[in-house]
Amino acid sequence: MDERANILIVDDDEAIRSALATLLSRAGFSVQSAADGPAALKQIDAQPPDLMVLDVVLDETNPLSMSGLDVLRQVRTREAFVPVIMLTSYAEWQVESLGQGAIAFTTKPWDANALIGQIRATLGAVVRIRADVLRTKESASQMLQVQDVRIDIVHLRVFRAEKEIDLTPLEFALLAFLARNPHREWTREQLLDQVWGYEWIGYSRTVDRHVAALRRKLHLAHDELIETVHTIGYRLIP
Repeated sequence: MDERANILIVDDDEAIRSALATLLSRAGFSVQSAADGPAALKQIDAQPPDLMVLDVVLDETNPLSMSGLDVLRQVRTREAFVPVIMLTSYAEWQVESLGQGAIAFTTKPWDANALIGQIRATLGAVVRIRADVLRTKESASQMLQVQDVRIDIVHLRVFRAEKEIDLTPLEFALLAFLARNPHREWTREQLLDQVWGYEWIGYSRTVDRHVAALRRKLHLAHDELIETVHTIGYRLIP
């Protein structure tokens, strides 16, 4: 991972942008910032950052302005993948943020070491996903089929009943990992280790949020395909 990875900070509060820019610059990152959604999207289109830290609430005084979730949805339509960590004062936005494609979230006020660790871990996870894709291109198992779900490993595309399902890269990586290892019970901690990486700094419930997103997007009934193993974690039942 490039120690000078480029981080885009998007927050309507100048003091927060300044504090985050100072923190991340001292941690060795290259930092850019934007005060609103249109400015952020313009920067992404010009040169996609390696990661974006995005405030959920942008300019509450203007009901017509883009919210952080609006920006997140727009980012997901871009060809270039940009991992997003949502920044919020409201913990209740966690489910919505992850469901819309955010990699993770952190609350204000943030813990500096935890935030830096989470950024490094997120960048590392994306590197592993891309490396896995490169390895898969050299193997015969470029397509996985489980029930009526087809997983194209090379192009990071998933179809159910021939309809394409829009997944984030970590949702994709989690589904592909479970599909490669059916029937086995995996704890949340093991899944964090295998999919997110051993250095991931976050909550084991991150796995629950991503499983919930997979079930919702794939229109799975509870315990259909991805089964919850009580007090343990999950397993995939083909």
